[in-house]
Amino acid sequence: MIDWDTNDPLTALTHLDGRNGRKLTGLRRYFSEFAWMKMRISMIVLYTKSIAAELTGKSLSHADDRKLSSLVDTFSLTEARKVVELEKSVNHDLKALELYCVSSLKGSHPWRLIPFINLGLGSEDINSMAFALILKKSREEVVTPEIRKVAKLLSDLAFKERSTVMIARTHAQPANVTTFGKEIAAPLSRLCDEIELFQSVTFQAKCSGEVGSYQAFLGVDQSFNAIDFTNRFIRSLALVPSVVSTQIAPYDSIIRYLQSLFRINSILIDFCKNMWLYVLLGYLKVRKIDAEVGSAGMPHKVNPIYFEGAEGGLEMANGVIEVFCRTFPVNRLQRDFSDSTMRRNIVLPIAFSLLSYQSICQALDRIEVDKKCIADDLDSHAEIYTETVKTYGTMRGIGDMYERLKTTTRGRVLSQKDLQDLITALPLKKKEKQELKTLCNGLHNPFPGRIVSEVVARAKKL
Repeated sequence: MIDWDTNDPLTALTHLDGRNGRKLTGLRRYFSEFAWMKMRISMIVLYTKSIAAELTGKSLSHADDRKLSSLVDTFSLTEARKVVELEKSVNHDLKALELYCVSSLKGSHPWRLIPFINLGLGSEDINSMAFALILKKSREEVVTPEIRKVAKLLSDLAFKERSTVMIARTHAQPANVTTFGKEIAAPLSRLCDEIELFQSVTFQAKCSGEVGSYQAFLGVDQSFNAIDFTNRFIRSLALVPSVVSTQIAPYDSIIRYLQSLFRINSILIDFCKNMWLYVLLGYLKVRKIDAEVGSAGMPHKVNPIYFEGAEGGLEMANGVIEVFCRTFPVNRLQRDFSDSTMRRNIVLPIAFSLLSYQSICQALDRIEVDKKCIADDLDSHAEIYTETVKTYGTMRGIGDMYERLKTTTRGRVLSQKDLQDLITALPLKKKEKQELKTLCNGLHNPFPGRIVSEVVARAKKL
């Protein structure tokens, strides 16, 4: 019999904790229920130390400081289960944490610090600081490093293929000349732009009491400058104080974070779709692994599954982000509870994104550029050089150059001989014709290589 009450990867409700759970363990230390508890206890402890020192006018003793810190340092799954039991009684998760801290200090030397626990604060003050720090730390330690791995692989591929001349397509039709490396540098450049924005997003938090009016601090000391003190405390956490708030801190900074993640994902969705199309064109081959199969019924298949999987995951992430960004800014009067339910699920788009970044890295590790296929395709579509021919002829006095080429080339596929014959028929000097024929071999354009070098140099700085 299966014990459905026992957590197991094979009985998990989603693949995030199921088949892909091992790939997302880095997120558990930030977004699991245990991590959420521990971060909030950490905020309670830091606040208690700070306000006790502020109101008493003296620093905590080493023993008191160490005892308070031990609430965080010794917090384990066993201790977390005690909090769960307390919550069953009070039906309030933050109050359960507060009661746990109080009970842990009772009977010990620093019992006199108990009145300072959450003094003047509401539960959402602790929550806002903890939530902001979780997002900030996970961004720095988990999410950004994974995005940088993608950027590094794109950088390597762009540089390696910077001189691989290929057809550029607009409206799905052969249009002009580019290099494979330059086309990889395009999403890389966009990614660099957004990484800088993503890393620059600051997070807001509040310490202004139950409805944001600092009312409870009046009972502490009417001369106490609560705004100044709480602002200093929040800044000490490398967060931005949100002085004007309701019961909750505005979600605007978190929305900026999510929207930046959305744009990163959109850039990579575009990239994945294009790489899939390059596989379709034969420009990319997926390196096979002998033990694998590509289909249950078709033995010949080697599929670009990692690009496809990444695309699906990024679409899922962005769909959830859209819901968050539409819902978080709206909260009835001084607060309703809808945001709390959604906030507990913020790991979803982060997890889907992280899986997708990993899939892109796997995909890039498995592909090979088929330079022969690219060269053969290029050789079969000499019409892509007509813009070069048009510009060259116009600059040398052929006034009807565009109409002349439109009449002879529009809608046609030109061979290399067709192109050579077209150039030969132009009213140009022999030396000019030879120069133009040389320019129409795709190897004399230095600009794609320069573009790649500039983008790669920028990516390395990141």
